[in-house]
Amino acid sequence: MAMAALMMASFPAPAASAEDAEEDKPAYPTAEFAEGAKEATVTNSGITARVFQERRPQIDPDDDVPVLQVIVNGKMVLEHVGTASGMSVPSMSASIVDIDPTNKSKEVYFSSYTGGAHCCSEVVVATETDKGWVAVPVGAFDGDGDYLQDLNDDGEAEIVTVDNNFLYTFDCYACSAAPLVIKSVRDGKLVDITTEPRFAKAHRDWLRQLEDDSDPVERWKSPGFLAGWVAASIRAGEGEQAFKQLQKHWNLATDPGEETCVTGGDIDTCAAKDRKTLKFPERLKLFLDHNGYRF
Repeated sequence: MAMAALMMASFPAPAASAEDAEEDKPAYPTAEFAEGAKEATVTNSGITARVFQERRPQIDPDDDVPVLQVIVNGKMVLEHVGTASGMSVPSMSASIVDIDPTNKSKEVYFSSYTGGAHCCSEVVVATETDKGWVAVPVGAFDGDGDYLQDLNDDGEAEIVTVDNNFLYTFDCYACSAAPLVIKSVRDGKLVDITTEPRFAKAHRDWLRQLEDDSDPVERWKSPGFLAGWVAASIRAGEGEQAFKQLQKHWNLATDPGEETCVTGGDIDTCAAKDRKTLKFPERLKLFLDHNGYRF
């Protein structure tokens, strides 16, 4: 079950049909690179975002770095330099979108690829505060960097990705599922709004999508899927039932258990007194508790 690939390609909305070419266009005004171009710009609501790639030896002497410049009324109010990907072709985008409802200006959402097999797209949001424009680091996530969604149709976009803690933890990357993580920016600061009640439907929809795209028989043999499925069920208000189903279907007789640090720390640095061999359901419950997923 290539669950991680599914997540990166389609969360949380259903996949667009091939006949709907319009759906392939960015949902928000976005700087798009023409073929062979070295820079791109987009202007909306009095804001211009310019993105380009160039060599800056004081930052990286070996590779070009991605750069975002924000220009308002002809004046550059912010410049942000990202992490080099080692690619000769620019791999970045900038969108102008309303994220923070507490200020009067729209934001600039900047994503740049840093390289790697599954990682990462580095995301920054440029936003205007009382002290001027600032760049707010959002994080580095698996996928293509297009994480903007207006989940509850209120005109304000959220940054929607998945909890990368679940990828590789219990199984291979392609075998892993993960719950949604929803973030925003308020007054120049990153805020986690995942558990706000207004996003309950988004969590339910994501849970149903995970279930629909997994084999109903094979799922009970996949710890990577089940870990993400139980966590997504918790977010959807169905965690207790999901964990009971896991306990009912998991074959304890064929599970030899795995040495685990009961404090939630790394097993390599875990004290001997805190090490215990746990079967998968017990390990998952411990992991969920330590990461804030409680029934």
